[in-house]
Amino acid sequence: MRVQMLMRDTEYRDAMIKSIASSERDIFLEIEGNASKDGNSVILTDIRPEEIDDEVLKKIAGRTLFLTGVRSTCKPQDKLTDPDHADIHTIFKYSCLSSIMSELTLIYHNWTGDPGGLASYSRTIAVTGESDLVNSDRCRELARQIIYRHGGSVLIIPLGYINDYAENAGEGKGWFKRLMYLIEEGRDFPSESFVYRDTYGISYLMLPPGLNPVSGLSGDYLAGLIRTMGARFDTVILDIGSCYRRENIEICTRADNILFVGSGRRIPNMEKIIGSEAVLRLESIRYSPDSDLTLEIDEYVRRLYEDKNDQERNSNQVLI
Repeated sequence: MRVQMLMRDTEYRDAMIKSIASSERDIFLEIEGNASKDGNSVILTDIRPEEIDDEVLKKIAGRTLFLTGVRSTCKPQDKLTDPDHADIHTIFKYSCLSSIMSELTLIYHNWTGDPGGLASYSRTIAVTGESDLVNSDRCRELARQIIYRHGGSVLIIPLGYINDYAENAGEGKGWFKRLMYLIEEGRDFPSESFVYRDTYGISYLMLPPGLNPVSGLSGDYLAGLIRTMGARFDTVILDIGSCYRRENIEICTRADNILFVGSGRRIPNMEKIIGSEAVLRLESIRYSPDSDLTLEIDEYVRRLYEDKNDQERNSNQVLI
């Protein structure tokens, strides 16, 4: 994602650059005079919309996020009456970085049509395999090792037809319908209202046992769920298991990392499922009754995070 920064507050700008540079996301920052003219980037600015000429505002509003000094998301009243300015996007200047990046990602997607990554700020790991039951155990083990070795918050989202992460408090209370309503309406909400955390510190969506409502989502709604929840966690693990429906395959190809756990008997070649480009981000752990999957997953996590600042795929480019 390309982001132009047009800032009066240089202290805030420098702090933002430092935070983005350490976020492990592929973001190309263009600073003021170095901004490109191709229109394929989004703009982050603390200049107020009412200070911009009407004709200029009409051209840039759709790809600009305006930082405001107040928490209200209301648009400037003098511009709101003009339907040409109905797409002005604002956010509180001192919102958390994940919220700002989430909003920028949505604007970038709407402006360019590029879906980009799934989550705007977190690392997404799609875990696939040949057995759903084994896959859920491996996802929990993966989450534990990430917390142990790397730290941060981890959320597991099941994408299979059966929910293997049921929690009694989520049964019959419509938690998932409420969550999807808030996401669709673009409302903010505390993640704690829709997740529960186990003793290892791993978070899960509050979903009922049995049939998994996530597996019924269309591609856009599914990506919206992952993107919105991803803004609230450092790592999101997507438990696809053996549920290779079209929407899950698409999500898998857009994940930052892909892990396959299986013997290779039922699925000998993942490239035929996810394609030649996505398979470059895939690692396989071969499963057998004699396998020590705990050690193999620990080694996978170590490789995933070691020398992260030197890995080209996670580097951030900053132009000063």
